[in-house]
Amino acid sequence: MKKNKSIFLLSFVLAATIFVSCEDSIDKTNSPIPYESIGGYDSSDDVAAAHLVSKFSFDGNLTDSKSNISGFEEMNVAYANGVKGNAYQGSSSVARYAVGNATAKITSLNDYSISFWMNTANTVPDGGSPGQGKGAQGIFSIVRPTEFWGGINLFLENPDSANPNRLRLKLGVENGRAGVAWKSQSAIVNIDNSLNTWVHVVLAYDSKTSTINCYTNGAPSANIGGFPYAPTAGVVGSVIWYADDSGTFENSKNAPKYGAFEMIGTNGKVVFGNHQFQTNPSLTSGGSAQGWATSYAGLMDEFRIYDSALTTSEVTALYKLEKDKR
Repeated sequence: MKKNKSIFLLSFVLAATIFVSCEDSIDKTNSPIPYESIGGYDSSDDVAAAHLVSKFSFDGNLTDSKSNISGFEEMNVAYANGVKGNAYQGSSSVARYAVGNATAKITSLNDYSISFWMNTANTVPDGGSPGQGKGAQGIFSIVRPTEFWGGINLFLENPDSANPNRLRLKLGVENGRAGVAWKSQSAIVNIDNSLNTWVHVVLAYDSKTSTINCYTNGAPSANIGGFPYAPTAGVVGSVIWYADDSGTFENSKNAPKYGAFEMIGTNGKVVFGNHQFQTNPSLTSGGSAQGWATSYAGLMDEFRIYDSALTTSEVTALYKLEKDKR
């Protein structure tokens, strides 16, 4: 019994010594060493901070931290694990989307960037009977209530049968500015071998150069198309949009550039996870539900809108910081 007491006393002394030693080793004077900055930024919210007009983290809610999109009417909205916290969760079996109210910060965009993460299987060809998960899957639209297409439309295009492992992310825009004959323009970001994995995408329009810049995982996208007279092999990174028939990819007809972007006919509504014409009821008198279209079936996270065209260095920093959960 005496021996056991001695062992207990020794153990207590050792434990106390270790505790005091650890306590003494803690630096109580200097601040903890911060994360190393990336591109000169410590947080993803620091990137082009003055131009960030909308940010959705989808952490169990549809809250815009910039308060420029609010008042959502939700249809079966759900959430899952994301890149940072939770993510918006689409569905291949039930229509899911949300309709919100946007301020002029959103509906008067000229230069702009849309940045987000997506994780999705490919869409299903729209042949045969229509159904959820088939055809073009709507991701985001700025509503124009009397037109078929919104002012800005982001969606997964029908799959490429020759490239079953290719996601075709499409940005379609409608420029209502006077003097623009070819008001509709688009770009398709072809993303290969990235099914069911998180991919970061940025689409940035610079009205001064009429250039749409596309980025995948922090770098210029390897293969974009979807614009008139595109080379069959696709284009890397960026392309110029024209306001009229350019004749060729090199603009042999000397067409004017697309220039300043004006969304005419908006009504302050936006839709997440669907097309404007695919909601129930339709958000536009310009069209009703289509058999070739559906709401989004995948995941998306950290959805941001900027009122500027992010630079390549800003995009790279944003990607790395969000990937690092900062």
